[in-house]
Amino acid sequence: MNKNEDPISQERIKELKMMAVGYYGSICDITENPFEVATLVVMIHLMLWLDARQPNADTRMMLEDYCKNFMENFEMNETHDKGQMQ
Repeated sequence: MNKNEDPISQERIKELKMMAVGYYGSICDITENPFEVATLVVMIHLMLWLDARQPNADTRMMLEDYCKNFMENFEMNETHDKGQMQ
């Protein structure tokens, strides 16, 4: 993969988003309130990080990247949602 290639194709991103929507719905069905949903997602993220990280991976760098990606995705979704509302 070269530097300009997305690590995940746009087609796959669409599939993953549909999976995320289904996963979110499942989590909402087994929890009692939004705080439990958020807590469960944090717990799952931690387990994934501990289980799948590369050796010597820096947790602070992962969190910085996570926050950056979260904001980028949030802004894209906000823009997309606003565009559909007009």
